Amino acid sequence: MAGAAIQALLFDYGLTLVTFSRPSDALLAAHEEVVRRLRAAGVGPVPSAATLLAEVHDRVEDAVARHEAAGDLREIDAVAEERAAYASLGIPLSDELSDEVAALVQQAWWEGVAVPPATVDTLEELKGRGLRLGICSNAPYRARSLHAQLAHLGLAALFDGVTFSSEVGWRKPAPQIFAAALGTLGVEANRCAMVGDRRRADIAGARAAGMATIRTREHRDDPGPGDADAVIDRLSDLVELLFPPQDGDNRGSVLGDDTSR
Repeated sequence: MAGAAIQALLFDYGLTLVTFSRPSDALLAAHEEVVRRLRAAGVGPVPSAATLLAEVHDRVEDAVARHEAAGDLREIDAVAEERAAYASLGIPLSDELSDEVAALVQQAWWEGVAVPPATVDTLEELKGRGLRLGICSNAPYRARSLHAQLAHLGLAALFDGVTFSSEVGWRKPAPQIFAAALGTLGVEANRCAMVGDRRRADIAGARAAGMATIRTREHRDDPGPGDADAVIDRLSDLVELLFPPQDGDNRGSVLGDDTSR
């Protein structure tokens, strides 16, 4: 990462900044509320919450997982998948009702997101040192709900730009999503480093886009050939990596010679 000074960092979201676990109770409760809303709207015979959870939510999750496994860089339309799942149960949804019930389910997922204690401290420290911070994430769900999740977690204010694949239509490592993310930060690729956990999506994709790369193995140590310019054990290591102590040990900053902000 020697050369031009790094002015910005792009972060992957899941398993880099946060971790996820399925909030089973919250999802079932959300679908119980969905059942009430659908019946009140009179859209036809509505099955149980458990059936909706399995035949809509889990069906969409399976479709998303298959799409990811196939390696297609065009992002899947999760909204269309969801509406098709409802339609297969004989439940036609207007745009308004589709957004309403989807928001309930996505809010249930808030209970399954964990922000490691050091994450916020690290981001605040980096931002306080003058770096612009952004998110570049493969997330095919409704962008409005994803941004609401960031706000709920107290993370939104820490970022100067947030880019989800559902907004761009392309998944990492496609160059289009990196270009969009860099655009939100207003920086050139050679002034930005990508921080993520996946070698292909985050590291290889960002390198091809002209960025420096940092892989964190805090929540997943992705195996495979090729690696980042730097590898860290935990996100909090970023501060010392980018701003090494000036203790006369002759370690150069990975920011390059120009560290002015």
